[in-house]
Amino acid sequence: MGSRLTISREEVRATYLATGSLKEAARLHGIKEATVRQWARRDFWETATNAQKLVKKAEEIQILKREKGHSDAVPVCNSATALSRSIEENGKAFHSAMSIGLNKAANALTDLDDLSALEASRKMVDLANAGKTIFGIGQEKEGAMLSVNVLQFGLDQLALCKTAQGETL
Repeated sequence: MGSRLTISREEVRATYLATGSLKEAARLHGIKEATVRQWARRDFWETATNAQKLVKKAEEIQILKREKGHSDAVPVCNSATALSRSIEENGKAFHSAMSIGLNKAANALTDLDDLSALEASRKMVDLANAGKTIFGIGQEKEGAMLSVNVLQFGLDQLALCKTAQGETL
């Protein structure tokens, strides 16, 4: 009877990490794929699905730690996340200040004459629309959003434009 080969699980795991395939690691080490799968399951080897779950859970834990002010919380490490967080915080502050401002403006409008009240209300609408555009206030979807629309016309293109009455500009 032949002697059994000693196969290191760590070596098989290293091969798996290098190849990305449990099946390939089993084949290269000359052992059954079921054995390698069992080792991976039992020892919690990193798999694509497993890694994604672990990363998501770690991110959730860090968010909770940052919100509660834990000293061991990892700070935001990329600019996209930091900027998104800043826009969201500014949106909340804007929403609160806008609410207070609209309330004060509504009270002040009652003391103004008709023309002054109309002008003041237009300014408040412009401010509210800016908040809606920048922070998405009053829209279905959550999160900060920035939309910039730019239209450039040269004289040639402007000459091609027609007014509603069919006149060339």
